[in-house]
Amino acid sequence: MANHSVEEIVQKQLDSYNARDLKSYLDCFAEDIEIFGFPSGEMSYSGKSKLKIMYADIFENSPNLHCNLLNRITFSNKVIDHEMVSGRKGVEATEIVAIYEIENGLIAKAHFMRK
Repeated sequence: MANHSVEEIVQKQLDSYNARDLKSYLDCFAEDIEIFGFPSGEMSYSGKSKLKIMYADIFENSPNLHCNLLNRITFSNKVIDHEMVSGRKGVEATEIVAIYEIENGLIAKAHFMRK
């Protein structure tokens, strides 16, 4: 995905999430992806293998999973999405702000703020 814009990479990730397409979803992330909470800045987890385990479970057990994009800002190598996520098994609809950092055509870091 090195030739894609940062916005295209994040959009592919969102489309793959909504399709619950694990392979396509994982293709958007760097092997050493780092996921952080915001505003604490504490790392929640790292590595594509951990991401794969988590999202395989989410996609398999949440047939009505959907992320609705409310707003998007692109700034340099960062894409900031305001999202409403619904249909995740055992979790109420959640408003999220996600900050994706793109490096070498892949999402290298993601920061999530939940309302």
